[in-house]
Amino acid sequence: MRPLGAALAGLCLALSYLPTGAFVVHLQEDCFLSDGGRALWLNWTVAFNKIPFICFEGSSGSFLPCGLGAYSPWDQLTAYFADHLNDVLGAQMKGEAQRCQGQVHSLWGPSALRKTPPKVRVFPVIPQNTPESIMLACVVWGFYPQDVTVTWLWNGAPLKNGTGPPAVPSSNGDWTYQTLLTLPVDPRQGGTYTCQVTHVSLNETLTKDWAPGLALDLRWKVGVSAAMLGVGILLLAVGTVLWKRRFPEGYAPIDGSTYPNGR
Repeated sequence: MRPLGAALAGLCLALSYLPTGAFVVHLQEDCFLSDGGRALWLNWTVAFNKIPFICFEGSSGSFLPCGLGAYSPWDQLTAYFADHLNDVLGAQMKGEAQRCQGQVHSLWGPSALRKTPPKVRVFPVIPQNTPESIMLACVVWGFYPQDVTVTWLWNGAPLKNGTGPPAVPSSNGDWTYQTLLTLPVDPRQGGTYTCQVTHVSLNETLTKDWAPGLALDLRWKVGVSAAMLGVGILLLAVGTVLWKRRFPEGYAPIDGSTYPNGR
């Protein structure tokens, strides 16, 4: 946009005569979107040392002094340049709003409309201010979009007491979210506790079980190890029996005599 570039160059030249020392003037463009990806309005901001100076307001469709530029002694200078930008770029800003909408369409699908399924983990933690001896924590992370439903089950039935809403999902900084839901439990009650997660990215609910004692995955590992140990002992016993049959114990006489004559 050459007219805007010339206007900014003039603004920088005018500011250079003021006793401000070093300064930086930059242009920021904001395209505000609806939930469906439609561009609502376009805002442009000319900033002086990161402080708004002249703003284009989509609601009014014009450049206006704002921030630092709305106060003396900057107000007269910014009013002049705001009027100049309105004369030079007023009609062109509608085209810029359309360009913003076109850019959004190319990015909306792989960004805002993407769906990333969550991961779930359940583990016991030390309870705080509760009579129960164990507090279960269900951590759900790595999901997008933000909305998620987390519930506790006991032996497959939803728990009505002792549950609350999950923590408000917090951003991981990589366009994914995480949340946490805790539950105080009494291990003497037995049974299996299940954390159930519902998310728009899942074709069916995601569940993770926990039971008093060893964790289920650890139980499976212990069972496999015990089975392998039993098979090993059985093979050792069979091998020992076969070896003994091949080489029987005791004295086996042979022909002839190994003793001197007369004895």
